[in-house]
Amino acid sequence: MLVMPPPVHVPRPYALPTVPLVARVECPMPDGATIVAWTYAPEGVTDAPGTPFGIDLCVPPVLMLHGNGEEHGIFGPVIDAVCASGRSVIAVDSRSQGASTRGTAPLTYELMADDAIEVCARLGVPQVHVLGFSDGGILGLLLARDWGAHVLSLTALGANLTPAGLPKEDTDWMAFAAAENRRWAKEGHEGAELEDGTPVPSPVESARIAELLQLMVENPQIDAASLAGIDCPVTVMVGEFDEILPEETGRIVDAIPGAIKVVEPGIDHNLPKMAPEAVARELFACVARNDECHEAHVVEPPADLAFCRIPVSGLWAEKLDELYRRVDADPGTSGWVQDVWPPAGMARELLAAGAYWGAFEASSVRNDRPTDDAALLGAVAVNHDAAMGNGRAPGHGSGLGGPGWRRHAKRDVAGWHLLAVDPAARGRHVADALIAAGTLAARELGAKVVRLNTNVANVPANALYASRGLTRHRPIWLPYPGLPLPGWSNLWELEL
Repeated sequence: MLVMPPPVHVPRPYALPTVPLVARVECPMPDGATIVAWTYAPEGVTDAPGTPFGIDLCVPPVLMLHGNGEEHGIFGPVIDAVCASGRSVIAVDSRSQGASTRGTAPLTYELMADDAIEVCARLGVPQVHVLGFSDGGILGLLLARDWGAHVLSLTALGANLTPAGLPKEDTDWMAFAAAENRRWAKEGHEGAELEDGTPVPSPVESARIAELLQLMVENPQIDAASLAGIDCPVTVMVGEFDEILPEETGRIVDAIPGAIKVVEPGIDHNLPKMAPEAVARELFACVARNDECHEAHVVEPPADLAFCRIPVSGLWAEKLDELYRRVDADPGTSGWVQDVWPPAGMARELLAAGAYWGAFEASSVRNDRPTDDAALLGAVAVNHDAAMGNGRAPGHGSGLGGPGWRRHAKRDVAGWHLLAVDPAARGRHVADALIAAGTLAARELGAKVVRLNTNVANVPANALYASRGLTRHRPIWLPYPGLPLPGWSNLWELEL
């Protein structure tokens, strides 16, 4: 009995990356899948302390996520352009595609987004710019929504929120092709060819194809309203003749605050293959929007909190030590270690110099002084010491800050140190009270600008400073021996 083969998709040819591959990294997953990531880097970037897998954390990389049934190589010319710009690329072969294997977990877009997060964790990369095409654009939306502080910008190409965002004839064809591939998986045989000699997928391959097609027939199911919390720069790009319905693209753009829509003339859905120069152009523009400076603004602490100087005498040194013990012991803290950071005795020295300010329950502060039994909810030290590095190593800051900072007299600069919130008080905007306290303290010192540094891996702190109007400057290499952190630190500045 003759068994008819399923529809055979012959992909449009595309150019592979020409920049050298730095690393092929296999990431085993709990369900048995192996997710393969490929890293590409600018010329001259090699593995070194702080630059694992050719990824220089001084310049956050671009995470690239391909479309259904493809592999990362579809971004070839775009990978070349990104590396030529001085930025590295992490390109992931999504689960059950390219070099990555299937595993046993139910196949969903949410699972594949989690795979991408795990890849970044394995590579030691805390923040990325995301470029996603088709299914990869869907993953990008999920990452920007659910992993927001880690996504610096999103360029989504040809993404949809639901299958209804495609023409019905397209989803009908995908459902037919999925069924035909399932049939071939049961009844077909190895080595089959079409009349023109085109190879027919093996039964095993047809089962994989059927599952991927069925994924698009039934998913995604993203509520447009759920995207309202995305606060990174977003560009939604489609081709003039894209299969994605115009109203679907409009729903995505309207749902994300500040999102920009780009329609590339004369192009269909295959943007990375047909218009890589345009994709690179819009990617760079979106990345640049993340790098814009933000206007400083005053942060008012909640009415139930108050801030004031921490008294030098009494049990306050012990309370400070206890605060940092709780912070160091909490798994939500980014890598702080007891007696390593903060170093033993540092907080007490700053307290003795009168540099410490604290956040308290408003009811426990009287006449700008905490009562003796007041709970210390958070603390920050403020003085004129704003040196970031000693300038003796490449990339280090020198004197009053990093290489790109304007020079100021020491009296005009204040530094914030050891800003920390008691884990038990998180969610109460204690950090806002500490920022307000640090701003007041800096003004009392006569400073014109506040400066601080935060490790690149401390994503919540970096997201806080960005959202509160501080300006982020280029990171510097500032390792802390004994801390399980990358050596790069972000430099932050607040004009007073």
